[in-house]
Amino acid sequence: MRFILTIALMLSTISLKSDDSVEKIAGYDFEKSFSSFTDDITVPSVYGFKLEVSTTADENKYFNGYLIKAVKEIESKYLLKGYNIHAALTHDINFNNQGFIKALKPPYTMCVAAQLELILTAYDIYSKETGDYSVYSYLPKSSYENLGAGDLRGHIWVNHDFNSYGTADALINFGMGERVVFEKLKPGAFININRKNGTGHAVMFLGYIDKSGNLFYDYNSNVIGFRYFSSQGTNDDGGFDYRNAIFSQYGCPEMNFKRDCDVIYSTDQRYLNTGMMLLPKFWKLPKPSWSLNLPPTVLDEKYFNGEVTDK
Repeated sequence: MRFILTIALMLSTISLKSDDSVEKIAGYDFEKSFSSFTDDITVPSVYGFKLEVSTTADENKYFNGYLIKAVKEIESKYLLKGYNIHAALTHDINFNNQGFIKALKPPYTMCVAAQLELILTAYDIYSKETGDYSVYSYLPKSSYENLGAGDLRGHIWVNHDFNSYGTADALINFGMGERVVFEKLKPGAFININRKNGTGHAVMFLGYIDKSGNLFYDYNSNVIGFRYFSSQGTNDDGGFDYRNAIFSQYGCPEMNFKRDCDVIYSTDQRYLNTGMMLLPKFWKLPKPSWSLNLPPTVLDEKYFNGEVTDK
């Protein structure tokens, strides 16, 4: 079974074209499907869309379904609690029997920390549903707390010296994820975007959109961007929320949904970083492709400033 999204097709034909000014890096492409979840995930009616997913196991490979359940949980408890570049996690998060991952300036949070919170929330859901607590022993608790070269958090926070341009790279670096090109993404995938104005954002992919903001499960010729969940905005008006990201070549069309315009489309993973998290049974630590003696990550606060088109 697979995700079912409300679909409204447009008649016009639009093709994505990558930015020819950047170097092309071939992405890892594959056709494998992942199992979905039976629970209905209904976003508040103000947003006007619904995700339906299935938990039936069919060649389970990806962690997406649990990450989508994490979206549901966070949306129900921590939506729009505020954005602060110096904050991380809306609340202290239990790391099984090893104590808590402490929040900084809760309930505020920012975008890279939002992706970490989604992962940690999905761990809790997964372990309670399956009885598999291996997610808490694969990496030490400190890897989710520190920003060193050997820490997952240091890679999620983005550090080019660590060969990490986003959450997808971070998971790949630690043997927990796979590269997936944009056109093959499924809800629950990770994307790090870059904008024409030099800023960036870390988000969770929820589906493709057309020029009217309609949501699609599969990529098609009408796609001009995608819907995401993350933390953005300013101060008390920001925090976890949804946006429609629109690629720069399509302008910033009006739609009945908050927008994030001027996003760069590229096949270069340095500009549009994409991938999906594997189920724990497929995790395998690779030999690091970066030096573990490098200094820790320092968050680029100007780059991750939280600013989006529609507040």
